[in-house]
Parts: sequence; structure tokens; C-alpha cells
Amino acid sequence: MEISPSQIKDQREFKEVLFERLNNFFKENQRSRKANWEMNLKVSLALVWWIGSYLLLFVLELNFWQFFLLYVFMGLGQIFMFLNIAHDANHNAISNNRMVNKILSYVLDACGISSYMWRVMHNKGHHSVMNIHGEDEGIFAHGIFRFTPHAPWRKMHRYQHIYVFFMYWITTMDFLFVKDLEYLLLKNNKHVQDTKIPTSEYIVIIGSKIFYLFYMIALPVMLLGFSVWQVLLVFVVTHFIMGMIAAWIIQIAHLLDINEFPESRNELDFVDHIFATTTDYATRSRVANVICGGLNHHVVHHLFPHVAHTHYPPLTKIVKATAEEYGVDYRENPSMYQAIVHHLKLLKKLGKPA
Repeated sequence: MEISPSQIKDQREFKEVLFERLNNFFKENQRSRKANWEMNLKVSLALVWWIGSYLLLFVLELNFWQFFLLYVFMGLGQIFMFLNIAHDANHNAISNNRMVNKILSYVLDACGISSYMWRVMHNKGHHSVMNIHGEDEGIFAHGIFRFTPHAPWRKMHRYQHIYVFFMYWITTMDFLFVKDLEYLLLKNNKHVQDTKIPTSEYIVIIGSKIFYLFYMIALPVMLLGFSVWQVLLVFVVTHFIMGMIAAWIIQIAHLLDINEFPESRNELDFVDHIFATTTDYATRSRVANVICGGLNHHVVHHLFPHVAHTHYPPLTKIVKATAEEYGVDYRENPSMYQAIVHHLKLLKKLGKPA
């Protein structure tokens, strides 16, 4: 369907007005785009949660089940850091000082996942090519899942809406043991093929994974008297929980049956592409706003990725009101549950033969 000149004018005016209102929010309220008190509090609490709970493993005299629970609690601190510190830091959203962002991004490396590879594959390989098959790293799944209608179909995909509940558990272990090393050593993705990776990053990526496995597995075995198998069991269960949380929070903004899956980046301009491929969820939930690191306010995140996520709630209200004023299709699932349902509907739909 052709777009009339008046529609083109309205669309252009919508984008101009939208960005003017979003930018004016910071000017009129005299707010920095970077970390506010809430973001600083989140960073401080997250670091205390992670480091403090880890140290308590060695300070307290714990039986195995107490150790198990505290270890899992420490793992939850790690995933909270991924979502609420590392993601913002890798977008240079926490501070105007790039070095501060760089230092905070290393919490990812300290947990065995490469901040460097994240910046390459997420910032470059997702933020400009959302939902595009062969371009968006976020929907690259080795054929295990069929996330877009443009991906090849396999018989196993008939059941992807069922086995998703088991496969998402391994998300963080996939980053830890497979994805980073695959992109680093094999360069089997277009976004890393033309990237000259510094020698120092090879050292940091491999070294940080060894360090992570040392303090997460070897050190408890050596100092606490638990067997290797006991600690490995706790490690795997903790990562299963971390992976499940991360996957469901991340996947349910783009991979929904109500979103579009353009064949190329040239089909839509940048703002239209964001609105077509992205749906917010639970934006009025205080719990989601605390836990999700702004990923539930996903439209604003793609419009303003360099803004600290604690500013997203009022910015989302501006986006929603402006879109409604101009008749633009802004979509939001009121709850995380509804977003998950739409994700499962997509998987079931794409699980059928093309």
C-alpha cells in the first residue's frame, strides 16, 4: 500500500515532535541523561549484593544446603548486575566519563562474559538490525529455534514452543562456554568478521573465563570442603536460574507474534523500524522497573540507548502519548505474563512448516 504525501508529512512531524519532547524532558527538568540517584543506588546495591554474598560463602560456617541457597542468591546478584549495570555501562549510559562506563562494564567480564564481545554483537549486531534474519545477533540460535519467518524450518521446530522452557535455562552458560569463544576464535558472524579484535581482548576474554570458573568452582572446593560434584551441581543450577531469568526478560520485547520481521534494514527508517519490531511490557510495574534494567521499556531503550535506564518510565509516557496523538502504533503488553504468551504464540506459529 502506497503512503500518501500527507501521511509522510505526519510521520515526519511525529518523529520531530517525539524527539523534541524527549529532549525537552531533560532540559525542562534539569536532569542529566546519565545516572541519577536511583541509578547510583542500584549500582551500589548490586555490587554489595554480589560481592557481599560471595564473601559470606567463606565467612559463615554453612552446611551444604545453606551454601546452596546462598550461592544461588549470589547468582541472582550477578544477573541483576548484568541487567542493571553492565547493559547500561556497555551503552555508555551510566556516566559522561567513558572510563567510568568501561570500568563498570567489566562486571560482565568478572562474571565470565565478555563485555567487549557484548559491545560488538549487541550494540552493533542488534540495535540497528532488530528482528532481521541473518543480521540480528539476538535471534541467531544455530537453528535450534526458528525466531523469524525468514529462517529455515526444521521438523524439530514443531515443538519449539515446548522445549523453549528447557533451552532458555542454558542462556548464560551459552555465553560463558560457547558464544564468546565462537565469535572470538571462529568469527562465524558477519559483525565480527570485519572487526580487528585486539590481542589484549583475547587475553581478557579467555583469562576472565578461567578466573570466573576458578572463584566460582575451584575456590569453594579448595577452601570449604565440598566435593567437586557438589559445587558443580550448585554452579549449574545457579546458571540455569540465571539463564531463565535473562532469556525471558530479553526475548519478550522483540520476538512476539504481534511484531514485524523486516527482510532488510532498508524497508523502514530507523524510528519506524523500532516501533515495528519492538513491544514494551509491564512499564507500570515497579517490580519490573527495578529488576529488568529498563528492558521492559524497550522502545525508549532503542530510541535513547545512551540514556540511563532509570529515566525510562517518564520517557515511555511521552512516547506513548505522542504516538497516540499521531496515530502511530505503539504496543505494550500490560504484564510480563502477556508478553510471554505472545512469545510462545510466535514460536508455535513459526514451528509450523513454512
